[in-house]
Amino acid sequence: MKKYVFQFESVLKIRRHKRSLCRQLLGEILQTDQRLMEQKQNLERSRKEQFQEIRLRQAKGVVDIDGATSLRFYAGQLQAQIQTVTANRKLVEKQIVLCKQTLARAEQDVKAMEKLSDKYRDQFHYEQNRKESLQLEETWSATQQTGVAR
Repeated sequence: MKKYVFQFESVLKIRRHKRSLCRQLLGEILQTDQRLMEQKQNLERSRKEQFQEIRLRQAKGVVDIDGATSLRFYAGQLQAQIQTVTANRKLVEKQIVLCKQTLARAEQDVKAMEKLSDKYRDQFHYEQNRKESLQLEETWSATQQTGVAR
C-alpha cells in the first residue's frame, strides 16, 4: 500500500511556523506590557512616597524649602516617567491588538491547510481501498474461472 504524502506539506509547515512565530511574538509583547505595568506601579509608589515625605517634613512644623523643592522636583520627574510609561503601554496595546489579529489569521490559514490535508488523505485512502477491492475481486474472479475450467 502506498504511503500518503500531502502535496502541500511545505506550505502547511510554513503556515504552522508563521503561527508559532505569531504566538511567540504575542507572548513577548504581553511580557513587555506586564513589565511596563509593574514599572508604572513602582513609579507611582515612589511618587506617592515623595509626597508623603513632604507632608511628614511639614507636619513637624519646620519648613525646609530646599528639601521640599527637591522632593517636589523629583516627584515631577517621576510623573514625567509615569506619562512616558503610559504612552509606551498604549503603543504596546496597539501591538497586542495587531498581533492577535495576525495570530487569528495564521490560525485560520493553518486550519484551512489541515482541513485540505484531511480531505486529500481521506480521498487517497478511499482510492487505495477501492483499488484493493478491485484487485481482490479480480483475484477472486480469476480463481473462480480457473476452478471452473478444471
